[in-house]
Amino acid sequence: MDLRIQKTKSNIFNAYIELREKKPIEKITVKELTDKAQISKQTFYLHYKDIYDLTDQIEQELIADIMKDVEYPENALDNLSQIAFNIFNRALALGQPFKTLFSGTRTGILTKGIENGVKSVIYKQHPELRADLKTNVYITYLVHGCYNAYQQYKTIDQERVVKIITDITNIINNSYND
Repeated sequence: MDLRIQKTKSNIFNAYIELREKKPIEKITVKELTDKAQISKQTFYLHYKDIYDLTDQIEQELIADIMKDVEYPENALDNLSQIAFNIFNRALALGQPFKTLFSGTRTGILTKGIENGVKSVIYKQHPELRADLKTNVYITYLVHGCYNAYQQYKTIDQERVVKIITDITNIINNSYND
C-alpha cells in the first residue's frame, strides 16, 4: 500500500478512536473526523462511503488481525481452550483501541466475528461438523461466554481473568470431548 494512503488511513483511525472514546458512532460526523485527522472530506470519501463504512472496515480489519495472529493447533476442536486463550491474549495486546471499538452497541460484532473465525478453522479441519448442533452450540457458547465473562470482570487483573476463563474453558472442553 502506498505510504501516503497508509498515513491517511492511520490518521483517520487515530482520529476515529479518539472521537469514539468520547461519543457513540451515531454522534460522530465526517466533518468532525476529517478535521481531527487533518484531511479533506474528499480524501475521506475516496476511502469510505460514510462513518458506518469506516466503522465496519476498521472492525473487520481488527477481527481479521486478531484471528490471523492466533495460533491454531492441528486439531483445533480438541484445543478450544488454547484458542480462546490465544484470542484473548491477542485482543488484550491491542489495548485501548480494541476496547473502544467494540464497546456499546458494537460488542456483538466482535463476538460474531470471532465465532465465525473459530468455526471456519474447525470446519476446515472437520467439514462434517458444519451441521452438527452440539459443535455449533459449543463454539457459540464458548466464544460468547468467554467474551462476556471477560467484559464483566475487565476492571480486575486482566491476566488473572483470562487465566480463569481459560481454566473454565478447559473443563468445558474436556466434557465436550468425552
